[in-house]
Amino acid sequence: MPMPMKKRTVVRIAFFALFSVLALCVLPEAVRGANRILPGLSPLLNLGGALGARRFIGLLWVPLLIVPLFKGRLFCWWVCPMGFAAETASRVSPSKLRLAKIPWVGKALALLIAASAGAGYPLLIWLDPLCIFNGFFAAWRQPVTWATATLSAGFFSILTLSLIIPNVWCHRLCPLGGLQEWLTHCARAFRGRGKGASAGDTASPCVNRRVFMGFAVSGAAGLAGSKTLGVRQTTVVRPPSAAETAFNALCSRCGNCMKACPYGLIVPDLGETGIDGLLTPVIKFRSKNPKQEKFCFQECTACTKVCPTGALHALSVEVKKSTPIGVAKIDKAKCIAWEKNEYCVVCQEYCPYQAVTEEERNGVQCPSIDESKCRGCGACESQCPALPIAVTITGDKAARNG
Repeated sequence: MPMPMKKRTVVRIAFFALFSVLALCVLPEAVRGANRILPGLSPLLNLGGALGARRFIGLLWVPLLIVPLFKGRLFCWWVCPMGFAAETASRVSPSKLRLAKIPWVGKALALLIAASAGAGYPLLIWLDPLCIFNGFFAAWRQPVTWATATLSAGFFSILTLSLIIPNVWCHRLCPLGGLQEWLTHCARAFRGRGKGASAGDTASPCVNRRVFMGFAVSGAAGLAGSKTLGVRQTTVVRPPSAAETAFNALCSRCGNCMKACPYGLIVPDLGETGIDGLLTPVIKFRSKNPKQEKFCFQECTACTKVCPTGALHALSVEVKKSTPIGVAKIDKAKCIAWEKNEYCVVCQEYCPYQAVTEEERNGVQCPSIDESKCRGCGACESQCPALPIAVTITGDKAARNG
């Protein structure tokens, strides 16, 4: 017999509060990896990431594959924080619109994500509700800017939809809910106890022709995406250990890496990497963010420890020091030494990798970049006294070839 609604509400509020704390990334650095718990619960996200990155990620998501087989959408109705927010918006909605004529889009989305991930390029992985919830809290990190605030767009979109059509997200659109719905129906079909349905009906969610066609089409879409969209955009600077290929697909836009960065260097991309890269993390140093005076400290690996999908993978400090994220380039027309013939090697003084060398010109020592040593940390850019800034970091690999 189900528990009273009041008790269910108390349980949901408790989980909402717990996951909010995790999403805010306010935990001590020693346990910063706990920020992965919320997105780590999603089988769609983690299976999609593991298949797309071809790398083992974790096992937190396994219960959400098992529970629906016996208890249906227990997670949705009792635990999911995004679902609780959407349900609350639905309850206060004055709208009289109903769900009857809206198809179960979430099932199709679950199918698309799973099949395209198997093909190597997980499409629409960022629609996972746990990532949308996580991204909302990551958006309000300090300092808040209009760019970081865009991470909250998914959260507010779901609430708006729930106000217009009550319960539409949880009952029709959510891909994680769609996956659990598939598993619930398949378990009933396997046990032969579909409520009030014929054998053909109970089996249909698992084995019918449309499902096979959906897998085939979704897999083909994943293959097409890996060929046309899967090449890493190299003109931007990505966080350390970013996947060389399929980064835009693997990234869930959960905001964990942005929130984890102690220097506020990682921000959501707003178009530089194409439409499929929208809201993925990029590093912007001082030339693109005038108020930013920090750089990617050589011993900091915080962002690499909190990614739930494999778009970033954990690095040791030793490996981080030898992993380039970009390369410095000197614009001689802006450089004080090269252009004005005045002594200035501030970039050399601040470079932690000894990647800035001196080159004599007209009796003045001018800075040059040893690209074999440069890691693209941005220390030089953060301290360049020239205005406009003469030394900047680019993620373009071609820069290493001159």
